[in-house]
Amino acid sequence: MDKTFQDKLNVLIVEDNDLNAKFADAILRKYDFNIDFATNGSIAIEKFLNNFYDLILMDIQMPLMNGIEASQHIRNYEKQLAVEKPVVIIAVTAFALEHDRENCIASGMNDYLTKPYTPSELTNTIKKFFK
Repeated sequence: MDKTFQDKLNVLIVEDNDLNAKFADAILRKYDFNIDFATNGSIAIEKFLNNFYDLILMDIQMPLMNGIEASQHIRNYEKQLAVEKPVVIIAVTAFALEHDRENCIASGMNDYLTKPYTPSELTNTIKKFFK
């Protein structure tokens, strides 16, 4: 296993599908990251406000509050506080059209990963932001 991450990241996995959450968790645990979970955007915002995360893997289609709305709330909060280093948010979604990617980026997300993804696709996407 290529353990090229220098830091132990704090990661929030926002996913309403238990199998998808476990898949991401299994990949990231190999890097000894601290992992937390939220099953919808509302819970993600609550956890974000009460904890420190380096990275959020954000599903798009969830009940109560979707990933686009949650990301917008997080970015607005960071803007109000003039946060110097905003949390990295990566969309993780089954929506694969170009306008879907554009909507995610426009909402403040840093990158976009289409489900199903491979372990190397996930880690390579994260490595764009963390070495």
